[in-house]
Amino acid sequence: MALKETQVLIVGAGPSGLIAAREAARRGAKVLVLEEHAEIGRPCHCAGLLSLDGMRKIGLSVNESYVQNRFRGAIFFSPSGLSFTVERETPVACVVDRVLLDKFLAHQAVESGVEIELRRRVHDICIGETEVLVRSGDRKFKAEIVIDAEGASSRIVKTTGLEPLDSQSLMPGLQFDLIGVDVDPDYVEIHVGRRIAPGFFAWVIPLNDNSARVGLGCRGADPGELLSRFIEKRFEGKRYESLARRSGVIITSGPIKRTFSNRLLIVGDAAGQVKPTTGGGVILGGICASIAGRVASEAVKHGRFEEAFLRSYEKLWKKELNREFRYMLWARRIFNALSDRAIDRIFELIIKEDLQQVISEEGDMDFQSSILSEMLRRRRIFKLLLPLLRFYRL
Repeated sequence: MALKETQVLIVGAGPSGLIAAREAARRGAKVLVLEEHAEIGRPCHCAGLLSLDGMRKIGLSVNESYVQNRFRGAIFFSPSGLSFTVERETPVACVVDRVLLDKFLAHQAVESGVEIELRRRVHDICIGETEVLVRSGDRKFKAEIVIDAEGASSRIVKTTGLEPLDSQSLMPGLQFDLIGVDVDPDYVEIHVGRRIAPGFFAWVIPLNDNSARVGLGCRGADPGELLSRFIEKRFEGKRYESLARRSGVIITSGPIKRTFSNRLLIVGDAAGQVKPTTGGGVILGGICASIAGRVASEAVKHGRFEEAFLRSYEKLWKKELNREFRYMLWARRIFNALSDRAIDRIFELIIKEDLQQVISEEGDMDFQSSILSEMLRRRRIFKLLLPLLRFYRL
C-alpha cells in the first residue's frame, strides 16, 4: 500500500477545510486536503446567504462571479402574517453560488501551496504518539497533525472518542431554485411558525427579480410536504419552474464540547461551529478554520502536537465567538419552545416598540449577541419570555 507523507492533513474540502488549508500553507506548512467527492463544491447543500462583512473576515472578495445577488435587508413574517423589515441603505448580504465559491477557495488554497486529492474518502484514522496514519482506499497517508473538516457526519470525531454533534439538534433541510416567481430582489424573506416549519423557518432568497432559492428546515415533519405547501401559498397563481433541488442537514446544536485532541483539530460543521439561529456555518466556521490553520502551522514549526499546545486553538476561537454561540443557542432553544401565538405576540411588540429600527441599525447577521441582549432589555419582551429564560438559565 503506497504511503504519502505530509505535515498537515485536512479531511474535507468544504469552506472550513479549504480556509484552514490556505492559512496553514501561507505560513509555510506542507498541507494536503482529502475530499471524498469527485468535484469541489458538489453536492451542494447550502442556501448560500452570507454577510458581506463576514466574507471579508474570512478572506473572500465580495466582487467575484460567485456572488449571485446582494440584499439591503430582510422581511420577517409571523405565523399569522404580521411582518417587519430590517434594512440598510446599502447591501449588507449576498447569496452565492456555493459551487463557484468553494472552487474559488480551492484556488486560493492551491495558490498558497496546498495539494488537494479528490475521491479520497477516509476509511480509517489512527492517531499515535509520533504520527497520524490515514487510509483512503488503496492509499495510506502519514501526517504530523490532522484537521477534521468532514462535516456533520462526525465519523472522525467518534473514532477519536470525543463527543460528536448532538443528533437531536440535527434536522433535514430542503430547498429549490425557482424561476417565474415574483420577489423583491433587495430583500430576503424569513417565514416562521409551527405550521410552516416546526423547529426552524422557511426562507425566500431572491436570485433576481423573477427567480429565488426557496427552502425550509423542520423537525418531526416531512420537509418535502411542508415546502410544497409553502411554495404553493407564497407563489399562488404564478407559473414557476424548479431549476434545482438541494437537501441537507441543518445543525443547531452549537459547538461540541471539545474541538481538539492530540494531533487533531476539529473545525466547521464537524465542530458544530454553526449559528444555531439560522444554521449558517460558512462565516463562523471559516473564522474558526483560520485559527485552526494558524495553530496547525505553529504546531508544525515548533514540533508541538500534544493537547497542551493545541488547546490554544479552542481558547482562541472561544475568545472570539463563544459569547455569540451561547446567545444564539439560547435564542434557538427559546424560539423552539414558543407557540405560534407567542411568536405573533413578539412580532407585535417588535412592531409597536419600533425595534426593527434598532435591529436595522445595530444588528449583525453573524455576531448576534448584542441585538439579542437588546431585545431582552425590552420589558414586555422580557416578561413574555421570562419563564423560558429561567428554564434555560439565561
